Amino acid sequence: MAKSIAITGLRTFLGRRLAERLALLPGLRLIGLDRLRPHGLASGVAFREIDLTRPDAGSALADVFHKEDVEVVVHLAFRREPSPDLEGDHELETIGSLHLLHACAGAGVPRLVVGSSTMVYGPHPDNPNFLTEEHPLRGHPHAHCVQNRVEMERMVADWTARHPGTSVTVLRPCWIVGPTYRDAVTRYLARRVVPTLLGYDPLLQLVHEDDCLDVFERAATEHHSGVFNVVAEGVVPLSTLLRRAGKRTLPVPPPVLYRLRAYPSQAQTGDRPEGFYDYLRYLWVADGQRGWEEFGRPLYSTREAWMSAISAERMRSYR
Repeated sequence: MAKSIAITGLRTFLGRRLAERLALLPGLRLIGLDRLRPHGLASGVAFREIDLTRPDAGSALADVFHKEDVEVVVHLAFRREPSPDLEGDHELETIGSLHLLHACAGAGVPRLVVGSSTMVYGPHPDNPNFLTEEHPLRGHPHAHCVQNRVEMERMVADWTARHPGTSVTVLRPCWIVGPTYRDAVTRYLARRVVPTLLGYDPLLQLVHEDDCLDVFERAATEHHSGVFNVVAEGVVPLSTLLRRAGKRTLPVPPPVLYRLRAYPSQAQTGDRPEGFYDYLRYLWVADGQRGWEEFGRPLYSTREAWMSAISAERMRSYR
């Protein structure tokens, strides 16, 4: 196992929870990198202030990697959900990733783990039933953070080909759910009345937060080079997920829903509503076989992950 691991995006859900896990391992030096120090940072995590949007971020990162003799970098400095600041999001997710790649090259980092998403495949009516890791990354033109991930992954693939001395792992989780995970998707699905697209009931796959973290922990502490989808077994129609959660649905014709949501969507996320609702309209289910063979089968199926999330939601409502 590596003796020194650095994590970017320490204040993200995955960054913080992964750091908490790794901090428990004996003999490991853990460096957390972010713009601000998280509250209640786990003991055993050495914090270093790094702003990936700064022009000198690459040299600052390389300096940390050199001084701390970092053997593994886990790159998780990405938005959990998009913001209206399209330029700022691009600076962080894409240009920031470029700074990190330059730093890894300059410091000669042996291993790099990058967090991505199965959303990079994009929701398209001509998608096959299961998208393998070799499927083109088509993203969505109206989901700017997804497009940032697509651009980032292309940079990483090109960088990997030019730096064979570094082992690179790219992990693509699908939508994450669980007792403590929160983002725009989980908030949307938690509504009492959930708007849906009339005439569409796509199959969805989810991954439990603990299963996702298990994969990232193994990728950080073991050698697993390549690209891997991180998904649970099984798929469930959107209507079934909502019915099991006791939600009411409000089916709306897509053109009407897109018009109604146009202004609030752009004000909240900077994207047109298609950038979210098309993922609840068309198929974008990823094949998990390669990931399961590499990291083991997840403990929770899609259905079980969802039940875990809604059980926690119901318990909170009693407080």
